[in-house]
Amino acid sequence: MSYCQCRLRLVFSSVFKEFGWSHVALILDRSDLFSLTVGKNLEYGLRKDGLLKFVRELDGNSEDEPYHFYLRDASMYARILILSVRGMLVRKFMLAAHELGMTRGDWAFLDVEIFQGSYWGDHGWEMGDENDTAARKAYEALLRVSLLQPTSPRFQDFADSVRQRAQSDYNYTFSEGEEVNFFIGAFYDGVYLLGMALNETLAEDGDITDGISITRRMWDRNFNGITGHVRIDDNGDRDADYSILDLDPITGRFEVVAHYLGLNREYNPITGKNIHWPGGKEGPPPDIPKCGFLGNDPACTSGTEAYTFVAYTSVALAVFFLIAIMAACFLYRHLRLSADLNNMSWRIKPEELLLEVGKQFSSKINLHQAISDINNFGLEQRIRRGSQISCESLPPTTVFTTVGIYKGERVAIKKITKKKVVDITKKLLWEIKQVRDVTSENTVRECLIFIPVKFPPTEKLLWIAPELLPLTVTPGSVATQKGDVYSFAIILEEIVVRSGPYEVARTFMTAQEIVSKVSASENPPLRPEVAPKDCPADILSLMERCWHEIPEERPSFHMIRGIIRRIMRGYCENLMDDLLRRMEQYANNLEALVEEKTEQLSLEKRRSEELLYQVLPRQVAGQLMAGEMVQPEQFESVTIYFSDIVGFTALCAQSTPMEVVDFLNDLYSTFDRIIGFYDVYKVETIGDAYMVVSGLPERNGDEHAREIGLMALAILDAVKSFTIMHKQNSQLSVRIGVHSGPVCAGVVGQKMPHYCLFGDTVNTASRMESSGLPLRIHVSETTKNILDKFGTFGLELRGEVELKGKGRVTSYWLTGCSEPDSRLPVSKYRRLSSSQPETNLNPLIFPPNNTNGPKSNNNTFINLTEL
Repeated sequence: MSYCQCRLRLVFSSVFKEFGWSHVALILDRSDLFSLTVGKNLEYGLRKDGLLKFVRELDGNSEDEPYHFYLRDASMYARILILSVRGMLVRKFMLAAHELGMTRGDWAFLDVEIFQGSYWGDHGWEMGDENDTAARKAYEALLRVSLLQPTSPRFQDFADSVRQRAQSDYNYTFSEGEEVNFFIGAFYDGVYLLGMALNETLAEDGDITDGISITRRMWDRNFNGITGHVRIDDNGDRDADYSILDLDPITGRFEVVAHYLGLNREYNPITGKNIHWPGGKEGPPPDIPKCGFLGNDPACTSGTEAYTFVAYTSVALAVFFLIAIMAACFLYRHLRLSADLNNMSWRIKPEELLLEVGKQFSSKINLHQAISDINNFGLEQRIRRGSQISCESLPPTTVFTTVGIYKGERVAIKKITKKKVVDITKKLLWEIKQVRDVTSENTVRECLIFIPVKFPPTEKLLWIAPELLPLTVTPGSVATQKGDVYSFAIILEEIVVRSGPYEVARTFMTAQEIVSKVSASENPPLRPEVAPKDCPADILSLMERCWHEIPEERPSFHMIRGIIRRIMRGYCENLMDDLLRRMEQYANNLEALVEEKTEQLSLEKRRSEELLYQVLPRQVAGQLMAGEMVQPEQFESVTIYFSDIVGFTALCAQSTPMEVVDFLNDLYSTFDRIIGFYDVYKVETIGDAYMVVSGLPERNGDEHAREIGLMALAILDAVKSFTIMHKQNSQLSVRIGVHSGPVCAGVVGQKMPHYCLFGDTVNTASRMESSGLPLRIHVSETTKNILDKFGTFGLELRGEVELKGKGRVTSYWLTGCSEPDSRLPVSKYRRLSSSQPETNLNPLIFPPNNTNGPKSNNNTFINLTEL
């Protein structure tokens, strides 16, 4: 009297009709009896209406169910999802949907809460944990179906009476806000209906003990009960009324927005109540997304392809122009460099120089004596090495030379007397350019003075080696190459830390104090601080060796050059070349890696496809890989082959399990090789049974009977020559049955899907096999009639046989074929004779243009004995 779960599919169908939804997914909990019952009723009804596109069952007791995976799976088939699960699982699914972004208005969820109460589980979003906020937001995308709660004054009076009786008779007190269960009123209506049926029976002097008669009086009638208008249909089921509830985003409570009335079976929205669609949407989500469930709709991809073409073209043009600009810059730089090298601005023309004559002590000096003094002192070598010198180290020598005026400046003129002409090479021009261009702020300033000089300030002594500092060196001491190595180490430290020398020490010491400590040769000696993270370890080690306190421990410049070359091996001489080299190397490595991974992916894809093609027909497998649901299909005429091993049970009893497995593997591998030559599909093997069909999934007219006939003859011939490895003296025997007729085929199951055949044709083919004889091909009259159209098959009338469920039917033996078949190898010739014993016939195939073999009835046949 309360309600029938079979009516729930009508409720949901009315909702789907209201919003134009025809693609629906269903997830049900098989561990909960109520959820399973409701889910199965919905699955049957909605699938019958053609609305259900996806079904998935789960174990609600499992703690590690992949809710995200279920939702992603369902979204490939539908945007409307029914959750027939317990209340706590509804919350988990909605939270998972919220994380996946499925609660923004493009999906809709529905669940069933027949009546609010602890027995049905808590279907609310509020659990008092940190997920309440997300759950409340997610539940805005949920519509709930419940029984219509009566609100009439009569029911309210009844509810008050129930509360009083519960307190007085059963000592049970309803809590505040607790509603009287709808089923209590339904029980009352049920007793009331029974009373009406009994009264009518008594009024007609009927038998009140006749339960069938009384029950029939309760069917197909209407009355007003406590729960409202009650209608019982002719099956004894009540057409109950339901409510559709929606979450109010402001109050957080589910409110009734529509009713489903069982009397007219329609969706009736409540005036003034609107559904709050999530994401600010003003209407329900579309049944099919704009770009399809997988986003591959041609209407979307065409625009995307055009956009992609434009994007790729733009990028290609940008790269082309960038390369062109870079090439132009490199060409301009090369031309400018060539112009700079060829620039003769360093050369002074004779007409630009004015000689001073007539001045005392200015026209001539003893130049050779000056050069000799310089050589004796070692000053020339020090100048060439770029060493620091002091004024005190210069000898008191007066140098006389020719003096002239160049652009207002007094200059000394020296005449070079060499027998060999100096060649102005490109290398020399480059060195002159470098000398001319040394004006950068990045160069360390040095004091190189020939004539009366001032002593360099203390700040400039930070680059000088301790043994050469003015504080310790005596006048006349000579600068050394080891001192230059020390100065190189200080310059290297400046490059690494990108600051001046002793940058850290100068934060708490003056330059004078630093110079004093360095010259004092303390232990350990004071040196600039360089963190290991600032440079490679090889550079830091070279730096420390170059500023070693003992000059003899410092490396020579030849050694330094070798170390730097080793460190910089693989680097280009300029930054741009090195950057381009690295980018090219990275691009090549990335391209090779992508090609390798793509090849691996393609290989695995091909393997997966081949494996799938071995399990399912190629056409069906293609639909599954494309994400489509394979619809069951009716085939008007196919031919089904069944074979069974005679005495298989006895053979198993005499063999070990491994011997049985090896035997079946050898036999079925032979069968598999044979059927590969024909237009047939292997359906399955069950134990010793082998099932093959022709004519599906691709129709081939009447060819299906011919293909199965030829295949059966080839298999029978192979069986006669087959050797059982562990029983080589035993002859293998099989029974073969063939029948043609209509079937229905489709994919069954989600895990390990199986392509199955259904229909009476399957049963009849199986009966033909079980009623046959060893080493004979038993065919039905239907198959015989099709084979007769080809006129090449040998068929013998067997007579009438008794088939289970069919009675007596006429059947035939297929004995051979006179049709040439080049698909299998031919071994020998023999005749087809109708007088041969039933158990000693071989399948025969007629060779073309054969005139030499023996003849019988003007037909010559050949025997297939090997593959």
